[in-house]
Amino acid sequence: MPSLSSILSKMSDTSPIVVLHVDDDHSLLDLTKTFLEGESEQLRIHTATSSEAALSVLRETAIDCIVSDYEMPEMDGLELLDVVREEYPELPFVLFTSAGSEEIASRAISAGVTDYIEKEITSDGCAVLANRIENAVHTYRTENALRESEERYRTVVEGSHDAIYIYQDNRFAFVNERVCEITGYDAEELRGMNVWTLLHPADHERIKEIAASRKRGNHSVSTYEAKFKTKDDDVRYGDFSVRRTSYDGKPATIGTVRDVTDRKRSERRLQALIEHSQDIVTLIDETGIIRYESPSVSRLGYDMDDLLGELAFDYIHPDDRQHVMETFYRALEDPTVTPTITYRFQHADGSWNYLETTGENHLTDPAVEGLVLNSRDVTELRRMKEERNEILARMTDAFLALDDEWRFTYLNRRAEQILRRTAPEIIGENIWELFPETVDSFFYEGFREAMRTQEPTTFEGYYEPLDGWFEANVYPSDNGVSIYLRDVTERKNREETLESLHDSTRELMQAETSADVSELAVTIATDVLELPVTGIWQHENDEFRLAARTEMHREEYGTGVSISDRRATLEAFEADETIIRREQEDGEVREGEEDGEEWEERDGEEEREEEWENETESKKSEAFVPLGSRGVMAFGGDELDDFDVYYAQLLAANTAAALDRAEREDERKANQRELERQNERLEEFANLVSHDLRNPLNVAQGYLDLYRATEESEHLARVDNAHERMAGIVKDVLTLARQGQTVSETKPVYGSEITTNAWASVETGSATLDVSWETTIDADASRLQQVLENLFRNAIEHAGSDVAVTVGELNAVGEGKVGRNTSGAGTARSVSSIDSGAGFYVEDDGPGIPESSRESVFETGYSTAETGTGFGLTIVKQIAEAHGWNVSLRKGETGGTRFEFTGVELAE
Repeated sequence: MPSLSSILSKMSDTSPIVVLHVDDDHSLLDLTKTFLEGESEQLRIHTATSSEAALSVLRETAIDCIVSDYEMPEMDGLELLDVVREEYPELPFVLFTSAGSEEIASRAISAGVTDYIEKEITSDGCAVLANRIENAVHTYRTENALRESEERYRTVVEGSHDAIYIYQDNRFAFVNERVCEITGYDAEELRGMNVWTLLHPADHERIKEIAASRKRGNHSVSTYEAKFKTKDDDVRYGDFSVRRTSYDGKPATIGTVRDVTDRKRSERRLQALIEHSQDIVTLIDETGIIRYESPSVSRLGYDMDDLLGELAFDYIHPDDRQHVMETFYRALEDPTVTPTITYRFQHADGSWNYLETTGENHLTDPAVEGLVLNSRDVTELRRMKEERNEILARMTDAFLALDDEWRFTYLNRRAEQILRRTAPEIIGENIWELFPETVDSFFYEGFREAMRTQEPTTFEGYYEPLDGWFEANVYPSDNGVSIYLRDVTERKNREETLESLHDSTRELMQAETSADVSELAVTIATDVLELPVTGIWQHENDEFRLAARTEMHREEYGTGVSISDRRATLEAFEADETIIRREQEDGEVREGEEDGEEWEERDGEEEREEEWENETESKKSEAFVPLGSRGVMAFGGDELDDFDVYYAQLLAANTAAALDRAEREDERKANQRELERQNERLEEFANLVSHDLRNPLNVAQGYLDLYRATEESEHLARVDNAHERMAGIVKDVLTLARQGQTVSETKPVYGSEITTNAWASVETGSATLDVSWETTIDADASRLQQVLENLFRNAIEHAGSDVAVTVGELNAVGEGKVGRNTSGAGTARSVSSIDSGAGFYVEDDGPGIPESSRESVFETGYSTAETGTGFGLTIVKQIAEAHGWNVSLRKGETGGTRFEFTGVELAE
C-alpha cells in the first residue's frame, strides 16, 4: 500500500503529463503541440495520425491522457474510445473535434468520454484544452491514489489545496476544509445539505446529464466547468472532477473542485478587451510569421485567419520595411525594449494605412512564445495632423509651440516672419536665451503665468524690439505651451485713429461758422487720418465752391480741377454715395479754379489742350464722399484702403453734421439779433407810452386834486376813478411789453417763500392762502412774484374777498396735493412738503371759469370784472413762456379755478 507521502505527492502532482494527441492532420498536430506545451510546462505531447498508430503508442508509452479528433479515416474518435476503454477503462479521454454536433456530443457522453471540447486551434482554445487535460489527469491520478488507500484518504483530503467532497443520495457526507473556504459554509452546515443547493440553477440540467452519463460509463470520471453559489450568494466558477465511489460501505460520489473564478474572469476580460478593442493585437514568432490576429484586423479589410502563417514584413510598405525590421530584431535581442514605431501596412484593398505599433517580447513565456504587437490605425490622425500643419503654416496668425523647458518645438511661416528667424534656426532653442529681450517683457510674465496656473490666458502689449503691438493667446499643458501670436499693430493704430477722430469731432462741433468747420475738417484729415490731400466742395445755389483744402491739395492740384474729378464730385453728390477711384484715368485735365470760385463746364479739344499744362501727377487712389446736401469732401492718397475710406466717411458725416449745426447756430444768432431789435423797438414804444401818456395823466390828476381841495362832487370821483383805471392800463401795458421778453438769467427761488412774499404784496382782505410748495426752482424771482400777485388779484376780484387760495407742487404726472388752511382770514401757512414734481399750481375755491371761456382768458383785454384791465392773465402767460414753461387752466377740486405750470426746472 502506498505511503501517505506518495498519496500526497500524487494529489499535488506537478510531474509531466504525457498526452497522446490523435488527428489525421499533421500540421494541426504540430501547431496544437506548440500551443499546449507553451500553455503548461507539465504537458508532454505525443502525436499519432491514425487510430492504429495511436494504439501502438499507447502500448509502448505510459500515457496520462488521450486527446482525439472525431473524424479520422479507418476508425473515428468514438470507435477509438471503445478500443481504449477495453484495456484502459479509467484513462482520461478527451474528444477534441471541429465536427461537433448534438448527436456526436450525446454519443460521446454515452460512451463515457472524459471531456468533449470543440476544436479551436488558437492560444485561448488550446489554453482551455490544456486546462481540461490537467484537470482530467489530476482527477485520474487522485482517484487512483484514493483507490490505493481508502483509509488514508480522509487524512489526505483534509490537507489538500483542492476542494474535495463526498455525497450520497445528493447530500454531502464529507467535505474538506477547502470546500468550506470556497463556499463560506462551516462543515457542519454542509453535511446533509443537498448538493444542488450550491450548484447554480443554470447548470443543473447539464450536470444531471453528465451524472447520468457517468453512471452509464461504469465509474468513469466526469470533468466539467460549472458555476456554484457561496453562502453570500456570490456566484463563482469551478473546474469539477467527479466519479462514483463507496463511502462507509455504501455507494457514493466523490468530487474535487478547483475555484477558477479569478482565471475565468481574467480570461473573459482579456477576451472582451481583445475582441472589442479598436487596436489590432498580433502575435508573431521569432521569424516574423503571424500566429494570431485579433478581430480588429478587420479595420484593414482582413478576417482573423487571413494573415495567419504569413510573413508580416511582406505587408509593410517597401520604404518602411527596413526600419521596421531593424526595430524587430532589436526587440528580439533585448526583451526589455518595448519600441513604438509608425509605418505603412497594406490594406486588403491594396491601399496603405498608417499603423502605430508597440511591441513586447514574450518569447520566453511558454504561454505566448512570440512577440505581442499592439497596433493602432493612425491614418486619419496622420492626415489630420498633416492638414493641421498645413493650416498652421497658412495661418495669418503666428503659431509657435514651446516645451516645458521653454524650447521651440514648432512655428509656422507667419511666426518665422514676425520673429525674423526660420524654423531650422529656432527649433530646439530656448526662447529666453534666443530672445533675451523678452525676459523683461509682458511675454515673459504671461507665458510663465499660464504654465503656473495651467489655465488658458490672453494678453497684449507693445514689444519695442519688433516695434509693434501683439496679442498672445496661450494654451498651457503639462508638456509646454501652444501660443497664437497676432500682430495687432494696425488694429491699435485704427483704435487710436478712431479715438482721435472722436476727440476731434467734439472740437468740430464747437466750431462757430461753416468756414471754421471746413478748415478744421481738412486739418483733421491731415493730422488724424493722415490724408493730406483733402478738399471740401460746398454746394450753394446749384454751384460748387471750394470751401477749404489742405496745403498738399493746393500743391498737388494748384488752381486746377480735373474733368474726371469734377464728374466724380457731381456723381457722389447726386447719388449721395461715396465714389472710389483706385487709379487716375488717362487724359484727365484740370481747368483754372481760384479758391472760392465756382467751376464752369467747358468742353472741346482746344480747352483740353490749354488745360493740359495744368495737369498734375496722377494719384493712386481717391475718394469722393458726399456731405449730404452740403457738398462733397474729396480725399486723395497712396492706395486708400477700406479703413481709410471708412474713416473718411466718418469724418465727412461729422463734418456734414457740424455744418448743419453751424448753419442752425447762424440762424439762431440771426434770430436772436432780430429778437433783440424787436425788443429794443418794444422798449422804445413802452417808454413812449410811459412818457406821452403818464405825463398828461399826472397833470390831469394834479389839477383834479387842486379842484377837489375847493369843491367836492360825485362827478369828480368818477373822473378820479377814470384816471386810476387809465394809470392801471398804462402800468399793465408797460408790464406786458417788458415781462414778455425771454428770461436770460435765473436763480434758485424757494416756492413757499416767494408765494408768501407775493401774498403780502396784495390787498387780500379776508382771503386765505394754503402753501404746499416746498421745492426750489430756477426762475426770475421778480417775474415769478408778478405771476403770483396777478393770480391772487384775479382770484380776489372774481371770487370775492373771502376766497381760499392754494399754491402747491405738481408731481411727475401733473397732479398736486392740496393743503387746507383753517387758521383764519388773511393769513398764510406752510404745510408739509410733498414729492418733487414737474411744476406748481395756483387754485381758488371761487365759481370757476366756464369751459367755453378757458381758451380766451389769456387773451389781451379779457376781463369779467368791471375794474379789471384785461392784461393780468396775459402777463401771466407771457412771463411763463419767457421762462419756457407751459401754463394751462383747469377746474379745481372744489369747482374753482386752477392754473397749472409745467416744464419748470428744479434748482440743483
